[in-house]
Amino acid sequence: MKTNRKENGSIIVSILIITIFLTTFIFGLLVLANANIARARGRILLLQSQYAAESGADSAIAELNAGNTTYTGSSSDIEILSTTQYRSTFTTTVAAGADGKEKIITAVGKLYAPASSTTPLYTRTIEVTAQKSSDTTSSSIVSRNIIDIDSGVKNIDAKDIFVNGYVNLNKNTTNLIAENITVADKNTGASNCSIGGTGNLVKPTVFTNPGQTKTIIRTAYSNCLSPPGNTSNSNFDVYPNQTTIQKIQSTLIPWSDYMDSSYQNSPGGCTDWTSGSSPRSIPSTGNTKKTHYPDTSSNVSTSCGTSGNINLASNTYIIKDHAHVRANFCATSACTPTFNNPDATIKFIFIEGSINFDNIITSAGSGPIVFVSYGSDPSSKASVCPLGGSIYIGKATGSLEVNAPAAYFLASNGICINQSKFGSSPALGGLSGKNIYIASNSGTPFDLKLDPFFPSDQIPIDLAWRAVRFRRL
Repeated sequence: MKTNRKENGSIIVSILIITIFLTTFIFGLLVLANANIARARGRILLLQSQYAAESGADSAIAELNAGNTTYTGSSSDIEILSTTQYRSTFTTTVAAGADGKEKIITAVGKLYAPASSTTPLYTRTIEVTAQKSSDTTSSSIVSRNIIDIDSGVKNIDAKDIFVNGYVNLNKNTTNLIAENITVADKNTGASNCSIGGTGNLVKPTVFTNPGQTKTIIRTAYSNCLSPPGNTSNSNFDVYPNQTTIQKIQSTLIPWSDYMDSSYQNSPGGCTDWTSGSSPRSIPSTGNTKKTHYPDTSSNVSTSCGTSGNINLASNTYIIKDHAHVRANFCATSACTPTFNNPDATIKFIFIEGSINFDNIITSAGSGPIVFVSYGSDPSSKASVCPLGGSIYIGKATGSLEVNAPAAYFLASNGICINQSKFGSSPALGGLSGKNIYIASNSGTPFDLKLDPFFPSDQIPIDLAWRAVRFRRL
């Protein structure tokens, strides 16, 4: 009996020991689980602060792409998320980068928990380098709307053609010759044709792309010029009703993308263009990196030239650097100038007004020059330019003929070629505008041929700010 009583006591002790062990074990599990939950919650909240910082950088890039290139960041915290448990905000600063095409964005993401707290529980700071670049580049002919070729034109010869809207040829003897034609929409007033009218599509006798033997036609709707219509043949590869053709959003090139803060106002203003004997150097001697109005203002300046108009007459201009002019070229009286780029580096002439040339020549051996017109379509050209003509090339008198294979014309609005005579083949480097209207004389002595070797791949399209580098501070 005594032995049994001792055995009963030992069972109770064992039970107590097991109970204590299980309690300790469960308590440890609870502590560990709670620590894991707290750690996981902390990681989630820290990640939210990271997301807030990234949202700040994205917001700054969106602001730059909206055209606010002087944006310097948020002046106060921007709240992006708020719940009963926490809220997150960001602040940004935007500073100039290495040049006009680069911005340094510093974004700070903050996480407050609880939401009513005035002191952030977690903070993340990131630095994003944004650069202005393009995914695509220009072509021999680019139209953001329509290419309309009038009945007097015999041949137009280009390497690559891209049109947001449609192409219309107005006479059955007109030939459009190109290696590649891409059209992203249709003429809703003419059988829904991407390419239509009464003219002809003709393949080039020689292709510049190695191995290419056929003209490639891609259209969002039907090609209504037959042959080839919508069917491939020995001369054409035709791809109609393509739903994936992306339209060009913008061909705008801000002058500040090529002329940074190292460029200064020319001491003489616009006099480089208007004074001195011909040829005239742009910029003039001693004015290196000093052009005419490299400031933040826009539109024509009445103090430039004569009431905002520069008469280039028949002078020769040596373009030594990029230039920015807040004036019209030859608005009151059409000019017949000659231009020369003395080296192989492409030069941009940014013109806040319109261009009115009866003729243009680029010197033999000239490097490429791009004329960029920001001007509106002048009402004085409406009778001969139904689609607008902020860049106008007209009919020169006498024996003058357009002979400018080194010149590429890019207009924010319309381009109009009216009764022009072309004295060489090729006669121009290329054309880009909202609408392009061509009513040139045919075969006197040459038709309009655009230089297939002009470096249009150096002319950006759809410029946008993009993040190129990221680091966490």
